[in-house]
Amino acid sequence: MPVVVSLAELARAEEETQGLIPLLRRFGEELVLCDLGLPASEVWAATALLHSQPEADAEALDSLPFLNFCQSVVAPLMTLSGGQQQKLFGRVTEAVNREARLALLEKLIRKDIGLSITEKVCWLTGERFGSRRPWSEDRLLNLFALCYFEPLAHLRQRMIDAGGIGALAAQMGPAVGEPLATRVVTQCLLHPPDSTHACWADLLKRCSPLERYVFVSRLAGKLDLSWSGRSEGLIQLLAQHYGVEFDTLLTAHALEDLPQLVERLEKDGPAGLRSVVLRPLSPFRPALAQSLTDSPQFPCWVDCKYDGIRLLLHKELDALGNLRVAAYTRRRNDWSELVQGLTPMLASLAPYSLILDGELHGRVLDMDGVARPATVYEVHQSLRGELAIPLRYIAFDLLYCNGQDLTQQPFQQRRKQLEQLLSIRHAQGLPVELAQGSLVGDSEQLNRLYQQYRRQGHEGCMVKDLQAPYPLAARSPAWQKRKPLETVDLVLTAAYWGEGSRTGAKLFDSYSLAARHKESGQPERWREVGTVAGVDQRVTAQLVAEIWRNQLLTGQDRLRDSSRGRAQGVELRPFLVVTVAFEDLLWDRVSSEVSLRSPRIVTLRSGEMPLEESTPWDELQRLALRSRLS
Repeated sequence: MPVVVSLAELARAEEETQGLIPLLRRFGEELVLCDLGLPASEVWAATALLHSQPEADAEALDSLPFLNFCQSVVAPLMTLSGGQQQKLFGRVTEAVNREARLALLEKLIRKDIGLSITEKVCWLTGERFGSRRPWSEDRLLNLFALCYFEPLAHLRQRMIDAGGIGALAAQMGPAVGEPLATRVVTQCLLHPPDSTHACWADLLKRCSPLERYVFVSRLAGKLDLSWSGRSEGLIQLLAQHYGVEFDTLLTAHALEDLPQLVERLEKDGPAGLRSVVLRPLSPFRPALAQSLTDSPQFPCWVDCKYDGIRLLLHKELDALGNLRVAAYTRRRNDWSELVQGLTPMLASLAPYSLILDGELHGRVLDMDGVARPATVYEVHQSLRGELAIPLRYIAFDLLYCNGQDLTQQPFQQRRKQLEQLLSIRHAQGLPVELAQGSLVGDSEQLNRLYQQYRRQGHEGCMVKDLQAPYPLAARSPAWQKRKPLETVDLVLTAAYWGEGSRTGAKLFDSYSLAARHKESGQPERWREVGTVAGVDQRVTAQLVAEIWRNQLLTGQDRLRDSSRGRAQGVELRPFLVVTVAFEDLLWDRVSSEVSLRSPRIVTLRSGEMPLEESTPWDELQRLALRSRLS
């Protein structure tokens, strides 16, 4: 029989317990929420906290006001310009340099503000918020429609005009009600309720524009914090705090996210890192390749370099024989539900547990009836259901097999085991193939194999050290790539309108290219190095789709000189990375500026390349110097 409690008895219990958490522990969420009318967000946060920490005391939610947290911690790290901040929040917080950022982070880790170190790290990295996956803009717009009683179409247009979901959130009005505590907001982000829960309306309406911008942007996974080498700097501070070696924590970070590592350190100290090992269904950061600049050490192994989506396939059978699979991207997102035929393919492979490294690749038939390799963007379109392409998985490394971590074995040994694994053809599900590759003994053989792969329409080749272990989370000389063109990976920072068509519609026809640049003692910024124009219709459609999909328009107007006079455009939030080919690099001796001559977009990385992996400014300087001396 359910317990019946009178309202008077409940109110008397509230006075006696003197705290929400003891009240919830005694009566439960529904009774407290319905009969006492307490703030829904605080009731939810306390309930979530009790689930994870049953012994939490009455003051467990007491913490720094969320507005103070946003002003003193988040705002100095944001990438928004002063004009954008003034427009959205009515105030400007100046960005801080690298030393000040590290000092701010160190103070945040050390100071008691009512958050655990794990929760602080979640705020800095964005990991774990939104039930580990960012909320889509459609989901957030539906939430706004429920909370503010506005038509969905109207909200969508307002979001486009504002320049993104965070900017729209900031424009939803002033704060109404009591100030929010930071840990209340944190618990709601870590353990979000259903979209229809009263918690959301309570949170959104009690937030000021700055708080709402930060809260919604974190929920959407789009809160951009500008601090150079953020992982390494934060890892260094955490290593010092817990008394562990930096390299040990850095290696562990390749296998687990920082909140997980902090939880281990909090519970078991440095000894807790010993249990951080490679295992199936635990995502990790894969090896990356350097550009081939000098002749490699022969003999070496040469793989074909395919243009596709990097995926690490995981398989594990439990004690009852149930199959579990995953397909992790470089960003450690699981795409297994997007890749058709993945489960039967992995089920058909003999090992009971394994991890494969490879590329999701496809081929398309062009207008002349010639098959060519699909671009990475076309593979993305296929996964989204926008384009029909026969896909296959190209495996080029075996990292784990039948309970054994193989990453410390020489590549030559791993390759032999991979060949044995795939020597039997499997017709079930997604086709899986062994990457083309061969042992080469000199530069002539390397050049001949490279040309062969190029004639097949592939990007180039990968040159691998036969004796090297697998370089987890590293851009190592053990893996080097050779491409046909001198290319760099740059970021789009502005888009300029083209002339209107006969129907009056306008599209972007040129874009500003920028490289990341950091001077000593200064925050990292984007240094523009040229404008790419003459973009064909197919690439233009792809770029426009990505700009709208990711809400990259900041609302700030941009002007540039062009052959037609002053071209008008709009600033883009740094997000899209493009691979750019060019004829030459120009060096101005007076200003030391570097610019690209005749740049053209080769590949749209479609958000799969992190900004911190794009080409830095000093690399362009090095290439320009080499061009002048050659």
